Amino acid sequence: MAHLIGLIVVGFYGTVGTSGGFGSGAWAGILAGGIISIPWFAALIMVIWFFASFYQRSVVLMCFIGPLIVCGSWWLLDRTGLLDAVAISAFTSSAVFLLLSLWERRRRQG
Repeated sequence: MAHLIGLIVVGFYGTVGTSGGFGSGAWAGILAGGIISIPWFAALIMVIWFFASFYQRSVVLMCFIGPLIVCGSWWLLDRTGLLDAVAISAFTSSAVFLLLSLWERRRRQG
């Protein structure tokens, strides 16, 4: 859910200053972004699978490190091409995930 929200924000970002608005181009970008991000999802699943307790204890730290890793690896692959969109998506997704995680922790404690 957090990743989808990040992709939607990037879709809006990509349409700023255009006359098309949030049309089919933005939806195609969301689909393409979802497909392109599959390797990062695979890496995240492996981290959670093997280091679940560390990830759960360090969710705030991981929400800062994760987008940096995504942006750094994207820069290595494509340099600055689409790096702004990747950064916006990664940091937005991470912020949403962090907010949902903190909300869930508060809900369980209360």
